[in-house]
Amino acid sequence: MALVALLAPACASDAAPQPGADDPTARAWEKAGSWYPEDPDELDDEVAGLLDAVGADQPRSALAILAPHASLTSSGPTAAEVYARTLLPDHIIILAPDHFGDGARAAIWTDGPWLVPGHAIAIDHDLVAELQAALPDLEPDRVPFGNHEEEMQLPFIQWLRPEASIAGIALFDNSRHFFDGFDPDRIAAWGEALAGVLRAHAEAGEPVLLLTTTDLTHHQTLAVSDAEDPMLLDHVETLDVEGLHAYVTGERISMCGEIPTAIMMATLRALGRDRMDFVSRGSNFSSSGDEGDVVGYPAAAAWE
Repeated sequence: MALVALLAPACASDAAPQPGADDPTARAWEKAGSWYPEDPDELDDEVAGLLDAVGADQPRSALAILAPHASLTSSGPTAAEVYARTLLPDHIIILAPDHFGDGARAAIWTDGPWLVPGHAIAIDHDLVAELQAALPDLEPDRVPFGNHEEEMQLPFIQWLRPEASIAGIALFDNSRHFFDGFDPDRIAAWGEALAGVLRAHAEAGEPVLLLTTTDLTHHQTLAVSDAEDPMLLDHVETLDVEGLHAYVTGERISMCGEIPTAIMMATLRALGRDRMDFVSRGSNFSSSGDEGDVVGYPAAAAWE
């Protein structure tokens, strides 16, 4: 399963060709036209509207942010709460779950740009090489990037920082598995490795944002979501990796990105932090109105 740029249309508008569409190694979009608009102007209008609705003050630099990855209609308002407050840098690591597990369990993208209508988001190949050196268990593999988890960050990146370059990591993780393959020791080791990369870039005056994505409890009742999601976010806020691991594995909590989230937390701890700031909690209930099928969404940040 290799997504190629030719799968992406030139653009819904005839005004200009799709950037990157002639690169056979690019990652074509999967969800444009369903989870977010395929027309570049409509996409810009929707993202701008979500960000404007936040009414945030001057954006701030961050070491790491946590955002959800459902459709713009469902999780976009929650994601906008953290994106509107964050000054995105030129270099971004996207640390995301891969819900399907058809490829490498710990994968890194080494090919061409990621496409979103009207834009091609460049890959930071130097940063990719640094991550491969720091985390030798990463495997180059396109397959784990074929779905929506990283893609749903691109509408915000292309609007806020279209010149940014990214490095993508995908880890097998979904709501039916509970820290599969990652115990606290391995999480800590990954955190130390990522902290080393972030620290080196900060010292060189080229900051890197660790952009992590997860949703919270999956397809639960509203009552379960309201009980379990605040517990998850309490662990996230205090960077309590061990507590998050024990809670998710012991209670079999249907979080879908606990591994990337815990690695982000461990990275911040390795950088000397002891907490991150809760920004917002949402769910698809606000758009669906269905109390019997709720997916929770987080927004949090570790500010500079």
